[in-house]
Amino acid sequence: MKLVNFHTHLPLSNNQTGLINHPVQLDFLPKPGQYYSAGLHPWDIPDEGSNELLKQLARLANHSQVLAIGECGLDRSIETPIDLQQAIFAQQIELAEKLHKPLIIHAVRTYSDLLQLKKSSRSTVPWILHGYSGNAETTRQLIKQGFFFSFGAALLKSQTKLNQSLLLVPSDRLFFETDESTVNIESIYIFAASLFGKTVNELQSTVFENFQRIIKR
Repeated sequence: MKLVNFHTHLPLSNNQTGLINHPVQLDFLPKPGQYYSAGLHPWDIPDEGSNELLKQLARLANHSQVLAIGECGLDRSIETPIDLQQAIFAQQIELAEKLHKPLIIHAVRTYSDLLQLKKSSRSTVPWILHGYSGNAETTRQLIKQGFFFSFGAALLKSQTKLNQSLLLVPSDRLFFETDESTVNIESIYIFAASLFGKTVNELQSTVFENFQRIIKR
């Protein structure tokens, strides 16, 4: 059983499994034995040419090593108009649904937007909030709408708000990640296991089962 690093920008070691993020605008050069997600990040939406990038994503998403769509999503801290972001995100939701692949979601100041979108969506694939940082009340609302949660290195800062949110998440919707950080994924598991009052092996097993359940390969 391997240690799951759900979302990372770096190659994974032999004792780990997970998804390496691939921005669609870059050349795709997959390494044997590694798995990827691919998407158009809201930061990377161009003024022109997004349709071509989405077509490229549709082709790339069929690759046998691309197991999820993303990261994609919504970000209200950037200048790109939110209606344009929503339009691009909607097309990636549709692609994920068509291919039965989960969505890895980037969300900054947009949890309320995502809640409304999920309520009105007919999407049945898992929606995973990567680098999750919401408070307890937001977490409760997201749980009710069926979201999954991936926690990153921010956990190691021992933020009471984030610790409380982690403890609310159902064990079958839980992941951990390093994202762009060079923090060892093991340290995140050790910290989270201590909060849950579990052994690292128990938590590792739970997350591995979650990964196996939602990732089709």
